[in-house]
This record gives sequence, C-alpha cells and structure tokens, in this order.
Amino acid sequence: MEQKTTTFLNGSGLKQKMDDIQPGLVEETPQDHSKEDSKKLIWTLVVIIGLFVLTFAAFKLYNAYAAPVPMTLEELHQANLEGKLPEEQGYLYNGYSFVNIDGLWWTEVTRANRAVKFPLHFSPRDLEDIPVSGSLEAEFYKSDDLYIATDPMVFDKYYTLAVGELSMNVAQGIGIRPIGSCTEENGICDNRTIVSCENTQGLPVVEFVLGEEARIDLNGTCIKITGQGYDITKAADRVLYQWYQIMI
Repeated sequence: MEQKTTTFLNGSGLKQKMDDIQPGLVEETPQDHSKEDSKKLIWTLVVIIGLFVLTFAAFKLYNAYAAPVPMTLEELHQANLEGKLPEEQGYLYNGYSFVNIDGLWWTEVTRANRAVKFPLHFSPRDLEDIPVSGSLEAEFYKSDDLYIATDPMVFDKYYTLAVGELSMNVAQGIGIRPIGSCTEENGICDNRTIVSCENTQGLPVVEFVLGEEARIDLNGTCIKITGQGYDITKAADRVLYQWYQIMI
C-alpha cells in the first residue's frame, strides 16, 4: 500500500513535508535561559548555606566537648605548687604561691587563724627595685585606725587606684580601719582630719605623694608613698606585701 504523505502550506504557499521537519531544533528564548540560571543560583545558595550551618554546628560541638575548662583559683595554686604553670602565669615567692588571673596577682596568707585571699596589680618580683628607707616607731602599730592622707588638689587615676588598693587591703586583709584624711585644708575635706608626714599629730599615717621616683619613706608614725603613673600603685603594693610579711 502506498504511504500517504501529509503536507501543509507555509506562509509563502509552498508545500513542505512533515517528515522533513526535525524535532528538537526549537530555538530557546532568553527567558528560558534566565529561568535556568535562577534555578542554578538558588541551588548553589542552598548548598552554601547548608555547608555553613554544618560547619557552625561542628564548631560548637567541638568547643563544647574539646575546649578546656577554666581552672579555679585553688586549682591554679595547686598547679603552681607542682611547677606546672609558666612563669608569667604563676611562681613561688618566699614560700607563697602567686598566680595571675586576668591581670591581677592572687596569693593567700594566714592572719589571725584565717585564710586571706587577695589580688594586687603587681607581684613581688615587680617591686624588688622600689627603695624603702627609714623606720617606724612602735606607736604606729598600736592603733586599730590608719589615717590615709591624700592631697585634695590631686585628680589622677593612678593616684586614686593606689589609694583604693591600699585602703581595701588594710580593711579586709590586715584588719585595720582606714580613715580618709587630707594633707591640707580644702572645701572637700570638711570634717576630715588634716595630717601628713610633716604633721602626724602622733597618729599612724600613710601619705600619698605624686613624684617622679617610686619610693617608700618610713618616719616615726608615718609612711610616705611616692610615685606617678603605675609606679605609685607599685609602691603601695610594696607596702602591702611587707605588711602581709611576704616581702621584707
């Protein structure tokens, strides 16, 4: 039987066999390319976000199970006594353990049958070159009060730090009551005792003085602490270590 051929008319009226038209040779439009590119971009973003989430989760799990647990103060002292800390983190001085935590040096002493744990900004090794001269009379140690004499005209953060560090340790660690005093008359010194190393009135006095050289002068019933910047805090810490009988 003879096969029939289907024909159709094109725009110019010419016949063309359907068999001559090749399937799949349809021209793609720019819109088709745009849709395909958008799909690829979306899948790429999904993959990237997924990888990021997995990486973050793995990092959190690692920190939870592998990160070291911070040591307590007691654990640090024990490690220090066993020689397991680097020098910048801990060392022994005259039998006392010193450990550094967040920039402060902690140690422990026993006073009146109780343990006193305290931090200072500097450790004994930082203070060995600060000169101490003179001596104190026995009267200095007989009072439960200590007059902290400051210059009312000085407004300096290091000066204030030194005064605060010494006053707090005198009260909490040594068990003496610090009394705020002034070295001269001033409106802000109303109802305060006016004393200095030149005018102690027979009272135990610690006077703070701004000066270029960090030093400690002992005279009668007065301790004069001199320095500027962190050096005045160093001088104050040097006095405290001597009171705690850690340094001589």
